[in-house]
Amino acid sequence: MFLPFSKPSLKYLEEDLVKLTVIEGEKWDYIYGIIVNNSKQDFKVFIPNLSQFLAKDLGIVNGKKLECSILEPIKDNLYIFNFETVIKDINEHNKEMDLEKPKNIKEKNLGKIGELLKNLDIEAELDIEYNALGVPHSQKGKTYKILSNGLSLFTAIPIPNGTILEIIVKIPYKEYIDRKGDKFRAKVLNSKQLEKKKFETFLEFETIDEELKKQIFEFALINYNIDK
Repeated sequence: MFLPFSKPSLKYLEEDLVKLTVIEGEKWDYIYGIIVNNSKQDFKVFIPNLSQFLAKDLGIVNGKKLECSILEPIKDNLYIFNFETVIKDINEHNKEMDLEKPKNIKEKNLGKIGELLKNLDIEAELDIEYNALGVPHSQKGKTYKILSNGLSLFTAIPIPNGTILEIIVKIPYKEYIDRKGDKFRAKVLNSKQLEKKKFETFLEFETIDEELKKQIFEFALINYNIDK
């Protein structure tokens, strides 16, 4: 006797990574947070920079509809769940937003977690500051791709191969008391010219905390194109 196929169900686990897409007219933005609690009908998301988003002209009020993506492991696989949700309550002091649990959820199995991390190659923007080791002057930039062994970014000039960069990265769902972000070092592997004064510079992780690397990878995976 064969049992009927059962679809994986979203559990709304604490620490699950959440990506919210908010649209107001022609304006839009992404908001990242983590689940901190859930009840029968609602789930609560902690958003470190909630006040910044509330100050924007995005109409973030109770009753606002948002597109939501949640990254959640199920056994050895990693899933993205997508659905439309509604803001039930906003607590700016606690940096939390209560969201409605939906009836209709679209899910995508990204694959085995181990294989995903070994073959990571996803376009995802993280704010960074970087400088060559021993050079005090730093530059601001954004990551272009997150890779299994490092990342890439756009630079105006090629950076010599082998250069060690000190990098400060801000994970948008983490709270930084000193506002300086997390630090790590990476080595330049190659700067590929794309057009005049535009290079894609590839970096390999040199020294990085494993937990920070995990958070960078999670950020990349929540930005995976579910329609692929």
